[in-house]
Amino acid sequence: MTVVSAVIPSYNSARYLAQAIGSVQAQRRPVDEIIVVDDCSSDDSARLAASLGARCLSTGKNGGPARTRNVGVQAALGDVIAFLDADDWWDPGHTEAVIGLLDRFTEAGVAFSRIRRCGTWTGESARFIPADQPMDVFWVQLRDNIVPQMAVAVRRDALLAAGGYDETMRYAEDYDLWLRLARRHVPFVCTHEVTANYRGHDRQATEQPLELIRGAYEARQRVYCSVLAEEEPDTAERVARELRRVWERLLRQAWRSRDPAFYALALGLGDLVPGGAGIQRRWRRARTLWPAWLAATRLWDRLPPKAQRALRAPLRGLFGLS
Repeated sequence: MTVVSAVIPSYNSARYLAQAIGSVQAQRRPVDEIIVVDDCSSDDSARLAASLGARCLSTGKNGGPARTRNVGVQAALGDVIAFLDADDWWDPGHTEAVIGLLDRFTEAGVAFSRIRRCGTWTGESARFIPADQPMDVFWVQLRDNIVPQMAVAVRRDALLAAGGYDETMRYAEDYDLWLRLARRHVPFVCTHEVTANYRGHDRQATEQPLELIRGAYEARQRVYCSVLAEEEPDTAERVARELRRVWERLLRQAWRSRDPAFYALALGLGDLVPGGAGIQRRWRRARTLWPAWLAATRLWDRLPPKAQRALRAPLRGLFGLS
């Protein structure tokens, strides 16, 4: 029988922690231990966690989410680590669904579900890969982070073999780990069930999207460098082409956003994209059209929906309208 440890990193999360721990305790498939790792909070998170029956550890000094999760993984007794952030919570069937995947597919090292966004964000996460099919997700993961951190369970030996979370990263450390696991050809498997809840609020790292975006590109560059050093040139060039496509997609998104800070960040990522100099020059030249683009979009917004529909096809591709 699989032994499961739930690891919950916590930093000043006392107002949410009871719900997170309670959701673990309410699982139809019980976990074998609940570990809360306190990252030197200034509130009473540690005391609260202990009072609720969790095993409470400390990082010793504030180290960020990567360090906090690694402490929990190192101390865990389970064969499988199920992660939950302190401000999120699971539905009662979460472990039944996700751990059940690892029981059914013994070759899989990572299992996850879809999530429901609550609070400042709404909606459900996308279906990136087929359900109930363990697979190599490297190329999918290179394009998008398909794994929600609060809805994932990972075999402990696979985590340790990959080196755990990179403690030098404050943003996108989870994406970096999933990329490294995928690079090692660890099979991932998912359910399309929504079994976990992501709480959007103003105190979390995901409210700093520009830093997260740069962190994701740093993780991609690291993967490219490792492929370049260890694999055939054709594979490295394929990775480089994929990264250029991903970056151009981001540049189009930044252009359409009308957000100058987002656009500046996207342009500045060229140093992290192999062979991206030509793309960067082209988009820098396009930046001279920014005032005209903003004026055009303001006019577009004033058009009635019927006129927008009539013009959409002939304008497709112009200024990124689609």
